[in-house]
Amino acid sequence: MNNNRLFRDTNHKMIGGVAAGLAEYLQTDVTIMRVLFVLAVFIPLNFPVVLLYIILWIVMPDIAKRPKILQNSHIPS
Repeated sequence: MNNNRLFRDTNHKMIGGVAAGLAEYLQTDVTIMRVLFVLAVFIPLNFPVVLLYIILWIVMPDIAKRPKILQNSHIPS
């Protein structure tokens, strides 16, 4: 079971840390996630990707502000 939590990674951010946080959560390369976001901007969708990015930026908590108990990726039992 994956015990990762979804956080914005502001330590490795380019704009807001959303792509870096998603890449860490999905255990992929951050460059791949950033390229997917850029490509998605140019693909015509009913829901604008820029708006999705802004919503994720607001909703996702910052990794630097997470509780100390989660710093070591240890979940108490």
